[in-house]
Amino acid sequence: MTTPRTHRPGAPRWAGVGLAVALATVGLAPTAQAARHHDTTPQAPIASLKEVYSDYFDVGNIWSGPATYAAGSPNSAVVERHFSIMTAENAMKPDQLLPNANINRATGEWTFNFGPADAFVDQTLARGMKVHGHVLVWHGQSPPNLNRGLTRDEARANMERYIEEVLTHYRGKVVSWDVVNEAFVDGLAEFDPATQDWRDFLRGGPNGGFSDWYNAYANGADLAAGESPADFLYDAFVFARTYGPETRLEYNDFNVFQSEGKGQAIIAMATDLNERYAAEHPEDPRQLVEVIGLQSHNYINQTPAFACSDLTRLPELVDDDAEEWRPGACSNEASVERSLQLITEAGFEADISELDLQVWEAWNGQPEGDDRSLYRDLNDPSVADRISRGEFDYWVGKISSRTELEAIQAQRFAEYFAVYKKYSQDIHRVTFWGLNDQLSWRSTHNPLLFNSDWTPKLGAVAVADPEGWLGLRKPVTDTSRLEDVVAEAKALNPTGRDYTGKSVAAVRLAAGKARVVMATRSTQAEVDAATARVVAAIAALERR
Repeated sequence: MTTPRTHRPGAPRWAGVGLAVALATVGLAPTAQAARHHDTTPQAPIASLKEVYSDYFDVGNIWSGPATYAAGSPNSAVVERHFSIMTAENAMKPDQLLPNANINRATGEWTFNFGPADAFVDQTLARGMKVHGHVLVWHGQSPPNLNRGLTRDEARANMERYIEEVLTHYRGKVVSWDVVNEAFVDGLAEFDPATQDWRDFLRGGPNGGFSDWYNAYANGADLAAGESPADFLYDAFVFARTYGPETRLEYNDFNVFQSEGKGQAIIAMATDLNERYAAEHPEDPRQLVEVIGLQSHNYINQTPAFACSDLTRLPELVDDDAEEWRPGACSNEASVERSLQLITEAGFEADISELDLQVWEAWNGQPEGDDRSLYRDLNDPSVADRISRGEFDYWVGKISSRTELEAIQAQRFAEYFAVYKKYSQDIHRVTFWGLNDQLSWRSTHNPLLFNSDWTPKLGAVAVADPEGWLGLRKPVTDTSRLEDVVAEAKALNPTGRDYTGKSVAAVRLAAGKARVVMATRSTQAEVDAATARVVAAIAALERR
């Protein structure tokens, strides 16, 4: 096995060791296939991911049908052990809840098909987990009779009717919704909000793509009066707030990591929508678009975790000179961390909504192609030399066996979760898009944490303990809010002339303890508690 170059003390745990090291189970009996592939006795189960991250964010996955929760199945056991929030892979999409044939344009009659989605929602809640709703308005997997060929007013009325019906049906059961999904064109590497209009980069607009919602809203738009085909986004969020006021509202898209392009355009859109809503609805103190979802169908060699050393919050892990596939790789133009910085600095929260990490160099670069029947685990010795196909030869000369990809992928997973932890004050959930590699929508890209026989990959070990994998001596914590409240206390500089001595002393004591927490090996729970103490002490200041 090739040992990746290291760049700091505390090398990644997998450097220079065999692939069999650090394997763990999820509490299931090892299979014969596992023994053949790993040639080792599985160790103790990896820690429950939902427990590992309980002080940070929810960890989720997808429900793909009844098999996901089948009694006694490994699918159900993995869900039970590791996840606290679930998303329906398909069952809550518009064409599933309202099939096209169930929309009678002549009579106006609609017949919803809530059965499969209700089963998912009810079973998820019964298992003690949360539900995230996916998705209300999308150009894909939507019934054409809802909007195709209609005028702006007709499509808008249908949108409101659909959102009202769905959100009323699931009121109190769904904590958050993807209100609009994938509205922007792909391949938007550069966008300047000062000189460009985000509306020009929506699907269906002047830069290509297709969207029935965009087209319908263009049909009858009074441009002179300021109407735009892009108004469908605003209407969707306003209807969602109206009929689901208890629900957190999200915009969801892929390639948001393109921080100087698509990410910037999405932020510009969400900012404009929020400003318009605030002007039109001053009675509502909440933002209209509250969360930006980063789908994160990423590639281990194309999507680094870190911003570079001039911008990162994790400088000890960053190597500005690392090749894109090596430990510590970074980018200020297209990385997970830089996108999270821009999103949070603009006043939004973030969700990692559909996480998987593809191991090949392009969407169609797998040696097996898209043929699921040719799927093989990365550690399958019978295909160890299968690392390229035709012109897709990125890994030739970098690795000698595809088994090495499992460790490279694990390193990237560890780096991702270090970043997620560092920005966790602004992240609600991290949702994996699939339970194991073979079940994944991108199965031949081997993008997830578990092999086809449910044995954990090295990525599972890395996610369960990113600090251990990365050689860190203290937990990664997000102290951003604690730093802010300590700075607030310092700027306030309360004295006994204005406030009672007892309340001033309480602020100073809380701020002093907070500085100790930030300087020591504190947990996120301790950081959060210190933040709460400073906030409470400031609020309790008593004027003389």
